[in-house]
Amino acid sequence: MKKKLLLKIGALFLLFSLIGFFFAQLNYQNYQKKINNFIYGLIKNLNEKYPELSEKEIIQLLNNQESGNYLENYRKYGIKEQDPILLSIEKSYKNSLFLILFYCVLISGTFGIFILYYYYKTSKKIKEITNYMQEINEKNYSLKLESNTEGEVSILQNEIYKMTIMLRSESDNLKKEKLSLKESISDISHQLKTPLTSISIMLDNILDNPNMEEEIKLDFIKNVHHQIESINTLIIALLKLSRIEAGVVEFKKEKISATEIIEKALENVEIIKEMKNIVFETHFKENVFFIGDKTWEIEALTNLIKNAIEHSDHGGKIEIKTNKNPIYTQIEIKDYGVGMSEKDLKNIFKRFYKGEHGNNDSIGIGLNLVKNIVEKDNGLIEVKSKIGKGTTFIIKYLK
Repeated sequence: MKKKLLLKIGALFLLFSLIGFFFAQLNYQNYQKKINNFIYGLIKNLNEKYPELSEKEIIQLLNNQESGNYLENYRKYGIKEQDPILLSIEKSYKNSLFLILFYCVLISGTFGIFILYYYYKTSKKIKEITNYMQEINEKNYSLKLESNTEGEVSILQNEIYKMTIMLRSESDNLKKEKLSLKESISDISHQLKTPLTSISIMLDNILDNPNMEEEIKLDFIKNVHHQIESINTLIIALLKLSRIEAGVVEFKKEKISATEIIEKALENVEIIKEMKNIVFETHFKENVFFIGDKTWEIEALTNLIKNAIEHSDHGGKIEIKTNKNPIYTQIEIKDYGVGMSEKDLKNIFKRFYKGEHGNNDSIGIGLNLVKNIVEKDNGLIEVKSKIGKGTTFIIKYLK
């Protein structure tokens, strides 16, 4: 910045110096011309008044440098140094020199004032930026330093402002993540506490009653096994979810057939489907594809279909459709079960949320996992439901 400023100032100073030199030369030439005209007239007058003087004598007279003032050498010829012509020429020359000197002083002063003003303004801005950086170091991101002016300092000012906005955003996200982590730990603790307490009570009963009837003991053991499976399911789901949210999982970008992954998800829920005697009605359009990770999308659809089965009546029906248009590929899963309330619709995708008609064995994490998977593959998920008429989940994978 200093180098550019000095180059600009140097170029301008050189330009004005050249202009000043040009006017000085012009003034000198004009002065010289007037003097020459005066001398020419002087010689002419001398020749007319004193014809006895030769040209050589006149030249010697004019070029005589023995005395300080050559006019004294020809006063005897009637020439006075106070001659109005000489005084006028001398005065004109001096005035011109004075104007040129004033011009140079004015330009130099202007440059000096400009430089002082520029450095004053720059120093003020740098001081503001320094104070602002100190505030940032103290984690105060609420200040505004945006500048609408031009110049390197203003560019720096705007870049620091952008950095401040980024730091403020990261700080806010960090606070949200800390709060989310705190809530997650609290939720996980609550989710684990209930089955662990049940296991502890049942095992204490078995240990405290060595003569307990085998049938009762077997029921306790089965219950303990069921609680352990619930904990295992919770841990596996949490591990999957945490890996996705932490960005550890690298989602593949492959061409996926919607029909193929739905059929694979149906295979995964075959047992619970048979247990409730559910009927599937499928309406698949041909050549329906989207880009995503096949393994994780099967996981998401399995959770959605399993959720539909759990909320359907025994012998109920579930419809699964695929569709496409130039903007997105769509998968729709509709059940005719108990449906959801307005409260459930607002909270259904929240972690550990259990609906009013949720299964007792539900851990409330499946739909949250589904949402995370779908969004990772550039998809959107929405839900429509009415109490007593069923629920419809719609996934749209943007192209």
